[in-house]
Amino acid sequence: MLFAPPVLFFGPLAGLLLLARPRTPREWLWLVVSAAASAAWLNQAGGLAGQFTRAGAVLLTGTFLALTVWRPSSKFSRVLTTSAIAGVALVAWMWHLGLGWDEVQRAVERDLWTYNQDVITRLGEVGQSYPDGFLNQMADMIRTIGAFYPALFALACIAGLRLAWIWHHRIARHPLGSPPERFTAFEFSDQLVWGWVVGLALCLLPLPAWAPAVGANLLLVWAVLYAVRGLAVFFAGSRRVPGAVMATLTLVAMFLLPFVLGGLTLLGLADTWLDFRRRLPASAT
Repeated sequence: MLFAPPVLFFGPLAGLLLLARPRTPREWLWLVVSAAASAAWLNQAGGLAGQFTRAGAVLLTGTFLALTVWRPSSKFSRVLTTSAIAGVALVAWMWHLGLGWDEVQRAVERDLWTYNQDVITRLGEVGQSYPDGFLNQMADMIRTIGAFYPALFALACIAGLRLAWIWHHRIARHPLGSPPERFTAFEFSDQLVWGWVVGLALCLLPLPAWAPAVGANLLLVWAVLYAVRGLAVFFAGSRRVPGAVMATLTLVAMFLLPFVLGGLTLLGLADTWLDFRRRLPASAT
């Protein structure tokens, strides 16, 4: 969330605090700060990429608050449902305006390139040098971000909604719904495993040109969700591990991050059938 638009967190948080009818100075302070931060970000000037992001943020916040008024829920499925509905609404908005994803992707890449050029110019003024091939690497990175921008934006939306619900229960005197469970209990419907099948089918089958791009973004979202689930399983099983050992494992994981993320994703996927956390309390070791 450090790199995501702040409105994805402050917008839902402001709405939740308002629905909970703030009474204390702390609630009012957070409500005013969240609403002001959201309004300031939404009023920024920008091109097509900025309009796409702002429209998505508004649709996400509105959908989440509507579902909360209908039936407050702390389940992670509510976050996924909200993100899916907002995504469909965003696609419909683009279709109504006659916009294709190629146009939005080019706008995202153009904005990123302009931002990076400004940074390079500022660093060049202080005598900073760059290795050979730096510009090519930067161009590849920008193209990658542009290609996976829908998945990255969806993940930021999911994280923002979850954090907003957590902080709402920390701030509000009478919060809506039940508090979220501990991270070690993080899970979602086992039926979501079919998302892997859909994503792989879109990438591998001879389908129209848009299908591989949609499949790749879907697989990225699913990989992150299952990696987080695998991390929750790991933490649930490591309660008796000494702190020094955990610190060492964390340090080693930073140098082997691709392998660690792959392992956590497989662990989260295996938890769909094996339910490791249910087996842990019954184990004698």
